[in-house]
Amino acid sequence: MELMEGVQLRRAARADPAVLALTTAQQAELAAIYADDQPQAGPLHPAIEFILLTVDDTPVGCVGLQPISPGLGEVKRMYVEPTSRGWGLSRLLLAEIESQARARGITTLRLETGTRQQEASALYTHHGYTPTPPYPPFENEPASLCFAKQLD
Repeated sequence: MELMEGVQLRRAARADPAVLALTTAQQAELAAIYADDQPQAGPLHPAIEFILLTVDDTPVGCVGLQPISPGLGEVKRMYVEPTSRGWGLSRLLLAEIESQARARGITTLRLETGTRQQEASALYTHHGYTPTPPYPPFENEPASLCFAKQLD
């Protein structure tokens, strides 16, 4: 799907080389931000689906939708590479993953981000996500912030 000139979203498998490159970059960026305080990134569910965002056919962002239980999904590995930030691409990814969740019958989305990621927290709260108590495996992670949103 083309959203604006040169920007496309498409579904991608978790083993897609572009998704792997972007999620690896995300984990490296988080390691640099948090060092030893970084919450552990748990394993991805085999049924996770990713959305890949490209600009002029170059992969620059991704986000995963991981099923948790009936009606509950989790936003995973949302990332836009640093030189592509500030263009509203995260909003496009978030809107698309919410649309995919609704199509799969998911009524609640949750996510975890970190205390040092103010831009991410602002994005989520601006789009209707509210703080929630930490859920497993983040309940003992002081650097974790958890959010949830009821989908219409």
